[in-house]
Amino acid sequence: MKNGKAFFSLSVCMLLLVTIVDARASEGVKPFQLSLFSPVQVQRADTDIHGLRINLVHGRNLDVAGLDIGLLNRVDDTMSGFQFGLFNYVNLQVRGVQEGLFNWVNGNVTGAQAGLTNYTKGDVAGGQFGIFNCSDSLAGVQLGLINRAASVSGLQLGALNITRHLDGLQIGIVNIATGKESWKVLPILNFNW
Repeated sequence: MKNGKAFFSLSVCMLLLVTIVDARASEGVKPFQLSLFSPVQVQRADTDIHGLRINLVHGRNLDVAGLDIGLLNRVDDTMSGFQFGLFNYVNLQVRGVQEGLFNWVNGNVTGAQAGLTNYTKGDVAGGQFGIFNCSDSLAGVQLGLINRAASVSGLQLGALNITRHLDGLQIGIVNIATGKESWKVLPILNFNW
């Protein structure tokens, strides 16, 4: 009986705490999201989540800052923090870490992507670690089987490394830097400063 009362009291306190935090959150920003699939979720898709977002199947929100966990995670603007799922999609930018089987960012990444496939339409300042890594510009490290970036300032380490402009080092079986004046394709090691 005592344990039941203690559990009930703790549950009521937690519910009050969540209600108070939720009431104090600014309009359009909520501390918690639970989603079965969008639009079947606690908060609307146009809501910012600053805290914890759990997506049982698919979740969609405008901004997410904090921890984002689920199978299919979609952020329509900016993801700041840690995103973990099978498929992670961010429309604008990532500031932090994406970890999943497939990570896709239409804008820029400041931080890291780790997965089987990492695709960033814009610039990566940090690292991409996976089987296939692709970005427009890389300032940092790409570590994978196949690495591709239009511009590299840093290191590409993989079986096949491809770039147009190289300001750094490529280590792999085949290294391609098409913007170099000579030695555009080299085995094992390619560099340009």
